[in-house]
Amino acid sequence: MARSPSLGPDGADDPDGLRAALAASGVVGVWRHDIWADRLALSAPLARLLGLVPEAGRRGRPLADLLAATHGDDRVRLESALHAAITRGGTFAVAFRTAPAARWLDLRGRIERDPAGRPTWARGIVLDLTEDRTENARDQHRVNRMAEHAIALRGLAEALERPGLTRLLDRLMVEIGFELARHLREAPDGQRH
Repeated sequence: MARSPSLGPDGADDPDGLRAALAASGVVGVWRHDIWADRLALSAPLARLLGLVPEAGRRGRPLADLLAATHGDDRVRLESALHAAITRGGTFAVAFRTAPAARWLDLRGRIERDPAGRPTWARGIVLDLTEDRTENARDQHRVNRMAEHAIALRGLAEALERPGLTRLLDRLMVEIGFELARHLREAPDGQRH
């Protein structure tokens, strides 16, 4: 069985600024999973974010510990996505919420296979999506409020029998509809607010 590279110690010298670049891109940690031994090794920041002891995360924990640290509403979906990724191999990405701090994380990785085609290792990174999801939800809420107001205004213009205003408000509602559609397309994992 192939050996997996080390996660690397926390606080190691970083002359190229790699850690800073990863942090700026939302990367909160790295992980690797020995599929057959069921040992999931996590970098210290990621282990802490999941409510796990960093040393235990570095040594490796069963995959069940990750699932236990997952928000109850996302646990089955995360487990199913991981099993599907192991079965098909290649790259995958799945977003989920943590149970300890209700953070939105994006687990990304690749399943590696041995020469016989059996899955052996999975490894990847975890991104923190919490800030992006919060901002997108706020923007989507604002557009929803604009739509509600435009609908109300259109009703008032129609009641006043002002066709010019009604036509302008119809065009405004079409533009708001386009904006709503854009937010719905950009909403991660189909989150609608």
